[in-house]
Amino acid sequence: MQKRADKRHKCEASVICNCFNKDKTFNATMLNCGEGGMYFESDSFFKEGTNIFFKVKTCSFDTSEPELCNGLRTASLAEVRWWKEMSSEDASRFGIGVKYY
Repeated sequence: MQKRADKRHKCEASVICNCFNKDKTFNATMLNCGEGGMYFESDSFFKEGTNIFFKVKTCSFDTSEPELCNGLRTASLAEVRWWKEMSSEDASRFGIGVKYY
């Protein structure tokens, strides 16, 4: 059961993110977004409660969903609400859900 208040839209976006007020940036891939938050995958770990700033570098999405623009933010501050480890043979990867401020 999903706990989301807003509908999520599938997309694929290349994003850069960093912990708020920190200089080091990390690459990530946004896989869905909505008006209240987004889900992305990254090689970097962000614990629950971490404030992150992200910016979209490139984005592609299904043009049959015109309401997608309602949830797509190209730059925003967000709070990490949950994370999961996604093991792979090459390296650790993390799935991260955030809520926009």
